[in-house]
Amino acid sequence: MMISIILPVYNEVKSLEYVISNWSKYLIEKKLTHEFVICEDGSTDGTKELIKKLEKSYNISNQSVKNRRGYGQGVISGIIAAKYEFILCIDSDGQCMPDSFDEFLKNKNVADILIGNRKPRRDPIIRIIYSRLFKLVHDYLFDSKINDPSCPFVFARKDVYKKLIEKLSYMREGFWWGFVGAAKMYKLNFHQINIVHYERYDGSTVVYKLSKMPMIILRNIIGLIKLKRSF
Repeated sequence: MMISIILPVYNEVKSLEYVISNWSKYLIEKKLTHEFVICEDGSTDGTKELIKKLEKSYNISNQSVKNRRGYGQGVISGIIAAKYEFILCIDSDGQCMPDSFDEFLKNKNVADILIGNRKPRRDPIIRIIYSRLFKLVHDYLFDSKINDPSCPFVFARKDVYKKLIEKLSYMREGFWWGFVGAAKMYKLNFHQINIVHYERYDGSTVVYKLSKMPMIILRNIIGLIKLKRSF
């Protein structure tokens, strides 16, 4: 099997090498041909320079940009750039590690999309509360019946991802909410797998600050409504 690992990255200079080295060791042990598609998003903390260093040791497709484009557009650029049949999307903050991936490999043909279910979820409690409230809106619009629609640990064939690309520009931050919603509208099927979810490798998020959450939620509710109306 050949796998492209998509990593959206913004200011993760302290965690990125840890994540890539651990995933690389796992994939080599499993004898899986792989590449890391790093969708760097205008970092200012030395991440760009670190990626150039890592390119000397790992098979990396560097999708860096000068100015910020947002998480979702980063993932989309990675989907387009990925060269292998299967794509695994994970975050680059050290919360999504290889421990649970054996189950994804065993079940790769069970459904169109395999998605993680973080148990327990290692995020700040206020963010978890907001997610649970947002899930009520998501379930109402898409009847998704997915336990953890915002989980960034997602595995599918590249053609499945590409089928959804044109519908994934509505969600500025809540990319995976939109991904699951669009997949449900296309009647794709899911298989949920419990994953080990770690604390961030280096402290708190640089994107989802508490003060930003109400506006993020509002933007993404509007995005979900637009997504639903696009079908």
